[in-house]
Amino acid sequence: MSLLSCEELYDRFVRNLEPQHRGEFVAVHIDGRVIVDKNDIEVVDRALKQFGPGTFVLLKVGSKGVGKWRSDGEEYEQ
Repeated sequence: MSLLSCEELYDRFVRNLEPQHRGEFVAVHIDGRVIVDKNDIEVVDRALKQFGPGTFVLLKVGSKGVGKWRSDGEEYEQ
C-alpha cells in the first residue's frame, strides 16, 4: 500500500472543510475518513478509538501539516 503525503491527504479530504471548519483540527484516516473538532486532544482520542494508532494524521483545517507516519515501529517521512 502506498502512503499518501500529508499534502495529498489535505487536498483530497480536508480542503473542502475549510469554509465551515477553518482553524479546527481534523484526524484523517488513510482511507479518507475524518474526525473534526475544535479540541485537538478530543480529535486524537476519538481517532485512536475509531481508527487505531498509526493509521491517521492530525491536521489543522486551513493549514497544511508536515510530519511523520508511524506504524509498527516504522517511520515514513513526509
